[in-house]
Amino acid sequence: MSPVANALIRPIPDTFDRALVRHGRPSIDVGLARAQHDSYRTHLEAAGYEIQEVPTDPAYPDCVFIEDTAVILGSTAVITRPGALSRRGETGPVAVGLREHLALVEIEAPGTIDGGDVFILNDVVYAGRSERTNEEGIDQLRSAAMAQGLELVTVGVYDALHLKSVVLPVDHETIVVTPQAVDEAALVGLHLVYEADSERHRFSALPLRDGRVLVTASAQVTASALEALGYDVDPIDVSQMQMADGGLTCMSILF
Repeated sequence: MSPVANALIRPIPDTFDRALVRHGRPSIDVGLARAQHDSYRTHLEAAGYEIQEVPTDPAYPDCVFIEDTAVILGSTAVITRPGALSRRGETGPVAVGLREHLALVEIEAPGTIDGGDVFILNDVVYAGRSERTNEEGIDQLRSAAMAQGLELVTVGVYDALHLKSVVLPVDHETIVVTPQAVDEAALVGLHLVYEADSERHRFSALPLRDGRVLVTASAQVTASALEALGYDVDPIDVSQMQMADGGLTCMSILF
């Protein structure tokens, strides 16, 4: 493991029960969400991450989903311009937290990007073209990626809020994919494992620096399939975050 690994997180606001959701209005238990977020933090600490906390803000119910505000490309943090207008005020405090560690680049209008639409494997940046991320934003991200010696591949997202809602890296070559949710042709060269049909949109994963893979407790069949492939899976209950269309990658920026 590298000498230092940081995890930027943001606590649950009192207004979390008003977080954006794609369908309906679930009854989110803010107290339970906080307990689940505390457990998430404990898992990161146990894996060796130094936690840096950005103050929460009740004006932004979704601010716990800090991943959407920045994309880390080598020595640069790309500060995003979220696709949801109501979330654009979330980026400023995160930029302050990252500025002491990394150079900053900002996505400018009319571009939009959510960090949940981006992952990096083997010097390739995969960017989801989704409800929240547009072509102009992807073009700006491509310029930032090229400056870091990285290639960018665009992936069409069809049945999800974000790319990482349905494509979850578990190591440097393997991803768990929700069937018929993205343009899989853009994922050529990667090893695909499919989310179980019975658990559609319930699986999420976050590879940790100690070799374990944090997985959602709500997707036991998919987690067992990974375990059978030799992965050290560590289930965690984040049911309240999942009600708000969140997953395990959403709640931290790791660098």
